[in-house]
Amino acid sequence: MNIIGLNDVAGSHHNSSVALVRDGEIVFAASEERYTRVKYEMGFPHQALRSALHYSGLTPDQVDYWAVGYPPSGFYADLFCRSLWDLPRSLTGLMGHNFSGLLKYLAPNVFKMYKPAVFRNGLHPLGVPDEKIVFLDHHRTHAASAYRCSGFDEALTISMDGFGPNATGKNIAGEIYLCRDGEMTLVEEIPFYATALWYSAFTVCLGLRYMDGEGKTMGLAAYGDPDVCYTLIKDMVFEHTDGRWKGYPYWVDYIMVPRDTVLMKTHSGRRIMQLIKTYGKEHVAAAAQRLLEERILGFVESLHQRFAFRNVALAGGTFLNVKVNKLIRELPYIDQVFVHPHASDGGTAVGAALELYHQKNGRRPDFKLQDADLGDAFTDDQILAELKICDQVVWEDLGERMPEYVASALTQGKVIGWFQGREEWGPRALGRRSVLADPRSAQTRDIINHQMKNREWFMPFAPSCLEEYGSLYFKDFCSSPFMTMAFDVIAGKENEIAAAIHVDNTARVHSVRPNNEPYYRVIKKFYELTGVPVILNTSFNRHGLPIVHHPKEAIDHLLWGCVHELAIGRFVVRRRDGSCPDRCGRQRAVIKPAE
Repeated sequence: MNIIGLNDVAGSHHNSSVALVRDGEIVFAASEERYTRVKYEMGFPHQALRSALHYSGLTPDQVDYWAVGYPPSGFYADLFCRSLWDLPRSLTGLMGHNFSGLLKYLAPNVFKMYKPAVFRNGLHPLGVPDEKIVFLDHHRTHAASAYRCSGFDEALTISMDGFGPNATGKNIAGEIYLCRDGEMTLVEEIPFYATALWYSAFTVCLGLRYMDGEGKTMGLAAYGDPDVCYTLIKDMVFEHTDGRWKGYPYWVDYIMVPRDTVLMKTHSGRRIMQLIKTYGKEHVAAAAQRLLEERILGFVESLHQRFAFRNVALAGGTFLNVKVNKLIRELPYIDQVFVHPHASDGGTAVGAALELYHQKNGRRPDFKLQDADLGDAFTDDQILAELKICDQVVWEDLGERMPEYVASALTQGKVIGWFQGREEWGPRALGRRSVLADPRSAQTRDIINHQMKNREWFMPFAPSCLEEYGSLYFKDFCSSPFMTMAFDVIAGKENEIAAAIHVDNTARVHSVRPNNEPYYRVIKKFYELTGVPVILNTSFNRHGLPIVHHPKEAIDHLLWGCVHELAIGRFVVRRRDGSCPDRCGRQRAVIKPAE
C-alpha cells in the first residue's frame, strides 16, 4: 500500500512537507523549503511531491491514499473556547491601538472558514479523487510521527505546539496519548488558551523572527539570570495544577505573533517590551526559558502521577527546545525519550501517512527510525556536471579517500562543507548536509558565526560524537542520532570540544553510528589523528537560507566564503583563486583537476 502524507494541502500552512510510506515503511520525506529556498515554505509542496513520486517510480493514480495532517479549522469559533471574557480583554487593547493591524491579521483566516470548497486545490489538479484524501487530527499526526517512529511498544506520547485543528476542526494546543502495541488512545486535550505561542511572542519581542528565532531565545537564555525578572512574567503563561488548565487572561494576544507590529501593541506585547527595556534581553530570555521548562515539567509530572509511564515520545514545535527535552529525559522515572527529528508541523506529513496506514491495515508500522536520510541524493555524474559549468572552482576526485582527507583537513583548521548521500529529514544537519570543523578551539565557533554563517554571536554549534564514546564526554548519555537532546558536558572534557559546547556547559549532541557512512569514518579518522572522537557540526546553509539541497547551492556556498573547501560526493572542491564573489558564474569551462 502506498500512502503519501502531507502536512497541509491548501498552501496556507508553514513547513510544507511530503512523506511517502510504502507498506508501513518511510520511503521518502522532504520539505518544500529545500526546493524553493524559502525557509518554512507555506505553499503546496509541488516540488517535494514531484521528487517523492520520481524517487518511488509512482504516478499520482498509483497512490492508494493521501493523508493530510491539517484538517479544516474553525479558527474564529475557537477563540471563544475558554470563556467570553478572555477575548474582549485582549482585543479591546488591540482595537484601541492598532485596529487596522488587527484586521490585517484576522482577515486571512476568513479563508479558513470556507475550507471545504477550496482546501483540496493542491491535489485536485493532479486528478486525485476526494475519496482518496483523508484528513486527520493535526495533533494525532504529530503524536503518530513520534510514537510510530520510536520503536516503543508502550509510551506516553505528547503533542504540543501553537495550535492546530483536531478531527472536528476545533483548534487545540496539543493532545496526550497512551500508546500500547500500536494503538494510540487519546487521554487529554490541551486547550487553545494553553498555546505555546507565548514563547514565540517573547522571541519576537526580543527582536528575533517567529518560527526561526525560538531556538535563538533558548541560546540567548544561557547568558542571562532568570531570577532577575522571573516573578514578573510567570503569570503571563498557562498553568496546569490539580489536573486542570488555568489560562492567562490575555492569551489571545499571542496568536498575533505572525505580525510583530500587531503583537507589540497588545497588552502582552507592550508588557514584554517594557521588561526587555528594563532588564535586558538576556535576562528576559532566561526567565522565559525557565518558565517554559517549569510549565512543561510540571505537566509531565502530573501525567506520570496519572499514568505511570516509563517511555515518552514527543512531537510538536514545543519539543524543538532541546533543554526541555533534556529535563524530561533526566526525570528519575523516565527510561527512554524519543523526539521525532522533524518535530514541527512538517513532521506531520510522516505522522499522517503512518497513522493512516495503521488505520487502513489494522496493524502498526513495525520499525524504529534509525536514520533521517530520507530525501534526495545526487549521483557523482550529476555533481560533476555542475562542477564543469562553474569556471570559478577546481576539484579533485578522491573517491574512497574522502573521509581520511576531510579528517586531516579539519586538524589543519579548515572548515569543510560536507554534501553526501540522501539529505536529512527535518531541520538538523546530521552528517549529510553539514559544515564541519575542529571542535578543540573556541575560536572556531566565533570564526564560523561571524565570518562564514553571519549569525548571532550567542548561538552554539553541535558536536557530532562517535556513539560508543558519548558517555566519556556527556553526562547521562544516551543515543541521540537526531540531535534532539541537550546533555551536560563532563568536567574536564570542555577544552577538548570547546567550540561545540554552549556557555552553560551543555551540548546538543549528535551521536553517530556506523550506519551513517561515510560520516562515521570522518570522525573515526579524526579520533585517530587527535584523540578526540568528536567534530563540530552545523547545518550547511548561510544564515537565513534553508539547508543546501542541490549541488549548485553547495558550490555557491563555497564561492560565498561559507566554507574553505567542499567535500561533495567523490570530489573535494576549492575556489580557483580564493575569491568569494556574490554568485557562481555559469559559463562552461574546461577545468583541470586540482593538484
